[in-house]
Amino acid sequence: MKTRVPYGDQWMLLETRDEVTEVASPKHFKAKEGSVALSLSNPKGSADLDSFLSQRKRILVVINDHTRPVLSAVLKQLPLKDKQATTIVATGTHRSPNREELERLLGRGGPPYGGRLAVHVATDSAALKPLGCTSRGTDVYLNSEVFDASGIIAIGSVEPHYFAGFTGGRKFLLPALAGFKSVEMNHSLALDERAKILTLAGNPVHEDFMDALRMFNRNEDVFSIQVVMNPEHQISYVSSGHIIDSFTDAVEQATRTYTCRIQSKADIAVAVVNAPLDIDLYQAHKAIENVKPVLSDGGILILVAKCKDGVGNRTFYDLLASKRDVFQVVKEKYTLGGHKALKIVQLLNRARIFAVTDLPSKMLQDISIAPFANIQSALDEAVKLKGSEARVLIVHDAGVAVPVAG
Repeated sequence: MKTRVPYGDQWMLLETRDEVTEVASPKHFKAKEGSVALSLSNPKGSADLDSFLSQRKRILVVINDHTRPVLSAVLKQLPLKDKQATTIVATGTHRSPNREELERLLGRGGPPYGGRLAVHVATDSAALKPLGCTSRGTDVYLNSEVFDASGIIAIGSVEPHYFAGFTGGRKFLLPALAGFKSVEMNHSLALDERAKILTLAGNPVHEDFMDALRMFNRNEDVFSIQVVMNPEHQISYVSSGHIIDSFTDAVEQATRTYTCRIQSKADIAVAVVNAPLDIDLYQAHKAIENVKPVLSDGGILILVAKCKDGVGNRTFYDLLASKRDVFQVVKEKYTLGGHKALKIVQLLNRARIFAVTDLPSKMLQDISIAPFANIQSALDEAVKLKGSEARVLIVHDAGVAVPVAG
């Protein structure tokens, strides 16, 4: 079996034995022309977009940052040219996008409807206002833009998330437009075993998001547009309207799209990370979490992600490289990224991790990950260690795909 896998803007070829190889990838649902416009005029649980806008003048449009799918096609459908429109890039705690990334997000010349552009900076305390404290103890500070707007259009993509259950929807406030400490406090809940992929009920991270949304108490001033993408990064499903109703609806389609049924657990799992989650190791780690439940004990997980921006947020990396007791450190004092370090250690306690990236070899070796120049050499070494009859699983778009065994 010969398989082409993406690596940045290039391709790598992987050759495996047919009889021991299984391939998993998100399902392909066709993009439907006019689906965005149809959804905007037939929303879930609210008036249509035109009616929403007729009562409001100062509009805040909240969009993904450069680490999430590009939704510029949705922006072209927004009738905002006669409004006081501000478009804000909801970065969470990520870095600000550069000029090229902004152009991809918005199109050339900025938002098609004009207006002002803002970029959220989680560490800019002067731009934050307090909202209150959630029932789980998260002190929520939000970008002041959300308080100043008379109407908010929240545009998000819905995919599985390894501790929030799913991305999108309610996340447009916390963490997307929240202060750094607020995000850190929320993400500490990822240490709870109930914080897991495809799970919302009982998930403390999700419930903390929902607490923040309830505290904001302006659902009637939010028009939500939630999309699900197919493997070609085309919009295959759109649900708009009420922030909770549209999110719940999109979650059902995201589950159908991204859940991949496989025959059995693998001895060797190849997690191929597509753009934009291949931008750095911090983001690409999502693929490790998505795939590791179907990796047998003693197995080998091969991460394939270019990581052109390097490690990304270094907290988790520095903790791993320090060789300290990660369990003890995180237990004593959680810092943002600590959950990633802990989850990597948990996997390393029962399996090995290989990686095909642009990161320096020593940088990977310092955190107990074996570096390889290409995917074939990584697989060949894994087969050498596990034997020619080892079960191999190749997971395409592993940053969002969720393989389920049995």
